[in-house]
Amino acid sequence: MANVEHAVDIEASPETVYQLSQDYSVRHSWDTFPEKIELLHGATVIAKGVRAFIVAKTGLRMEVEFIQVSPPTTAAIKMIKGPFFLKSFAGSWVFRLNGSGGTAAKFIYAIKSKWWALPWVTDYVASWYFSNAVKKRLNGLKAYCESLA
Repeated sequence: MANVEHAVDIEASPETVYQLSQDYSVRHSWDTFPEKIELLHGATVIAKGVRAFIVAKTGLRMEVEFIQVSPPTTAAIKMIKGPFFLKSFAGSWVFRLNGSGGTAAKFIYAIKSKWWALPWVTDYVASWYFSNAVKKRLNGLKAYCESLA
């Protein structure tokens, strides 16, 4: 299993950062990862049990379910359907007040490859890929939030 965790401080309140991170009408303004995000089954906002279909700019496709939605601190998902080589994927976005009155934003991913996909190789590649994606996403969220201040 591969774990990816990155954090950044954002000069905006946790409420603002959470709201902008989970607002799919502005997501493409800052998020470098998805080509498409669609809430499924008529959902218009995220909530526990809501599913979303995501297509990455690389073409990877994944259906996820929100397993925790606790504004303004946490949004967490788990993979329901995904790329053929992944056994499991889960992610959490955590936002906490930092010492300067801004937000400590942290993205955490847990990735596990299927046994036949040479996990020691695919876990490493997935970890590298998602680590780079997380850094870019956090930097995009930071720039977007701080540009609105």
